[in-house]
Amino acid sequence: MFKLEDFKNNSKEDNLGIILFIIGIIFLLITTYIGLTKIGLWYDELYSIAFAQLPIHDMLEIGPKDVHPILYYIIFKAFTKIFTFLDIGVIGKIVSLIPIYLIGLLSITKVKKNFGYLTAGLFFLCITSMPQLMLYSVEVRMYSWGLFFVTASLIYGYEIIKNDSNLKYWAILTVLTICSSYTHYFSAVASFGIYMLLFIYLFKNNRGQLKYWLLSAIISVIVFLPWTFIVLNQMATYKSGFWIKPITFKTLISYIYFVLSPATYFIQANELLSPTIFGSIFLLIFLYLIYRVRDEFAIASIIAFIIVPIIGVILSIAVQPCFHQRFLIPAVGCLWLGFSILLAKIYENKKLFYIILAFILVIGAVGCVYFINIQTQDAINTETEMNSLNEVVGSGNILIVDFFPIYFELSGYFLPHNHYIGYTEDVGVNVRNTLNDPGIQAEINNGTKIYYVDGGHENIEEVRAQGIHVEEVKFDQTLKNNTFKIYKISA
Repeated sequence: MFKLEDFKNNSKEDNLGIILFIIGIIFLLITTYIGLTKIGLWYDELYSIAFAQLPIHDMLEIGPKDVHPILYYIIFKAFTKIFTFLDIGVIGKIVSLIPIYLIGLLSITKVKKNFGYLTAGLFFLCITSMPQLMLYSVEVRMYSWGLFFVTASLIYGYEIIKNDSNLKYWAILTVLTICSSYTHYFSAVASFGIYMLLFIYLFKNNRGQLKYWLLSAIISVIVFLPWTFIVLNQMATYKSGFWIKPITFKTLISYIYFVLSPATYFIQANELLSPTIFGSIFLLIFLYLIYRVRDEFAIASIIAFIIVPIIGVILSIAVQPCFHQRFLIPAVGCLWLGFSILLAKIYENKKLFYIILAFILVIGAVGCVYFINIQTQDAINTETEMNSLNEVVGSGNILIVDFFPIYFELSGYFLPHNHYIGYTEDVGVNVRNTLNDPGIQAEINNGTKIYYVDGGHENIEEVRAQGIHVEEVKFDQTLKNNTFKIYKISA
């Protein structure tokens, strides 16, 4: 741990590391404050919120049909049971922030012990302020947890290298790998990369530990094996089409600038980033440090990160497009740890070191301003749409929905106090049958209003074809890439 008296006894290099760690804390506190006071949510986050509110048996039934493993949702669910007095959106933000604090704990313990104060301070500063990471620290999804599990795996992989035949570290690495695999498929890919690099190191330098490597790998595979069958089923389900567009050269360029440029907006779908001055300078700094320092573990850490987009691109070309820029997030801890080790090693060249450090601080400050602006606008948009929906639809009414994600979104967050009915096939006929149901008729006669929600598949014409009179209800639709229409059905 960092102690105040350390300033008196430490070198200037160590004291600088402590100061950088404190600056990292300031960035994290800003992120926490904004994240918990500006509750802006989008399509995927609303899905997470709705999913976490399901009973466990429903989660286990629906989870295998999702395109992500289930561990994050179980973690989220556990916190909803603990913080029952908080708004579900706030709980989601807290759950996403926790892994960043855990990485901070690893920084002041394991990273400091193995690489020194300066590397620890630089690393935590990067984790809390570098491009995209402030956004994904409060994103109500699994990415920050994937980031923690992968980063911790890398750190404990180094412990294994340093501490020959220490079974405790092998056990920790195995658990982290299993958790990583059940959090996100591309955090599993990052863990795979770490194992491959660890194998290469042990094969070259310490073959006696290969038996532990093999045992750890076998255990990880066996524990994940039940979900493998689900993965194959998911691949078959989405083989006919997925929302991610084919990989192009522009996509590859966008990956680089996604990681190295301050985020001016939050990427939801297939938006691509163009080269920026900040990102280009950062890329040159990376290449220079790798060439100048050539630290084996630091370069291996960066390679562990690069393995993820390489495998993602190969799968996207060979099978179908399946790799999005945000899938880089679980592995970026490897990138920034490698970078921090390299930068700390040129401290003796103070002029160059401080120029690069100043650049990092500028990147962090610019990114922080954009982060605050993005979160503030997202919060305004979310509140506007929620208030508008509640004014238009209210509560205690019946909503017939033709698209499951929209049902999840409305019932789980925006309009929870209504009666929902869902159809995905023969929509018009099913709506007519619903209206003829005696129970529904009784509710309508007692003053309940009934609405049809068209989730974007234009099934409204099927409803009209049944002779049902509908009138579109306008509301303030402010959330990006989240289009659906609401129609009031005349009794």
